[in-house]
Amino acid sequence: MRSFLDFLGRLRMPFDGALRGIGGEYEITRVLGGFGALAYCASVILFVGWEVIWLGKPFDLVAYCTAFPGGLVFIIGVAAGSASIKDRNVASARVTERTGAIPAAPPAGPEVPTLPMDEAVPTARGE
Repeated sequence: MRSFLDFLGRLRMPFDGALRGIGGEYEITRVLGGFGALAYCASVILFVGWEVIWLGKPFDLVAYCTAFPGGLVFIIGVAAGSASIKDRNVASARVTERTGAIPAAPPAGPEVPTLPMDEAVPTARGE
């Protein structure tokens, strides 16, 4: 075990980078999402073990392989989505703080006039 930790130390990669925000500090949204995903992985294995060992039910590989990834993707998606919404709102607040201007959605473009069907312009084919 010690050699594995030495190997990780030599990589010089921060494995907690996904839990840190733009400013470099830990963010509660990312930390809770990461721990939620780890808790989900552990709890699914424990519940399957409980069903197989204590209840004596047969292990259903199809149900496990279809339900487990879907739940994990849902947890990761919710955590990533909430972190991205928060990051966007923080960036918008920083722009407002620096410039005093409130970011707005781009304009919809020019309005195109429409004619009622009975006043339709004839086409080149004479229709």
